[in-house]
Amino acid sequence: MSASVPIQKSKQRIAKLLDSLPPESLTAVEQFVRSLRHAQTDEPRYPTVSAPVKSLDAWLNLLAEGYAGDALADTEALYTES
Repeated sequence: MSASVPIQKSKQRIAKLLDSLPPESLTAVEQFVRSLRHAQTDEPRYPTVSAPVKSLDAWLNLLAEGYAGDALADTEALYTES
């Protein structure tokens, strides 16, 4: 049995697992595989997950309408509340 046979079987098992995942999981799998590849190099890693523009709609209603936002005041409020 050559060394490539176990590798080929492993690739087949991995392919079956990938086929069983929901499509939205594939981004995480891709990131993981890329991180494994980068771990073997001295290249810096800056992972980025792309998201559809439509996903920004969920942010629209997080704050009350008319909220101007004051990062300093908001941060201070976090530390002065008891």
